[in-house]
Amino acid sequence: MSQPTSPAPQFTDPKSAKAQGKAEKAYRKASRPFYKKKRFILLAIIVLIVIIVIATKSGGGSSPSSSLASDGGSSSGGAKAAGLNQPVRDGRFQFTVTGVDCSQNTLGTDPVTTQANGVFCVVSITVQNIGNQAQTLDATSQYGYDAQNHKYSTDTAAEIYLPNGGGALFNQLNPGSSVTGQIVYDVPAGTKLTKLELHDSAFSGGMDVNLG
Repeated sequence: MSQPTSPAPQFTDPKSAKAQGKAEKAYRKASRPFYKKKRFILLAIIVLIVIIVIATKSGGGSSPSSSLASDGGSSSGGAKAAGLNQPVRDGRFQFTVTGVDCSQNTLGTDPVTTQANGVFCVVSITVQNIGNQAQTLDATSQYGYDAQNHKYSTDTAAEIYLPNGGGALFNQLNPGSSVTGQIVYDVPAGTKLTKLELHDSAFSGGMDVNLG
């Protein structure tokens, strides 16, 4: 809210005309809005430059949480991804996919079985905690893709029909420990998974593994 201003001082003595002009100039300068003053404009320019520099640096870096093992691959979305039996790292977990089978329609042993809506893709995987504290392996954070780039979530209900319940569902791994098991995707008949996107948590960047 602006404050009322007082009129510029007036001089009636003719000999004070020059002084009056200087006073009026000073009055206009003092009455100028703060955002039109040179100091404010210069400060605003400096702040804008700093913001641009910070935004450029933060946008150009890569996330430290996702990396590949020394096989030369790249993170999710990169030009090159790992393949079967090649370890990839995301956060505290190192993943090694050892196989995939998209030929099963039924899981379990009679009389306790479950039927796929389409076909089950069963992925064999080993996960190791390479961090310095315990971390829970969440099978629901692992995604499958087909050749048309359709994204599939795991079927956790079907996993319990695998031997040992799949062995990789919601395991808490201590540093240095590992688990080997299977995760399941229920995909349309005729579909084959061509890629996995693996995460150490629901919020990590993820790593790609090619299956073909």
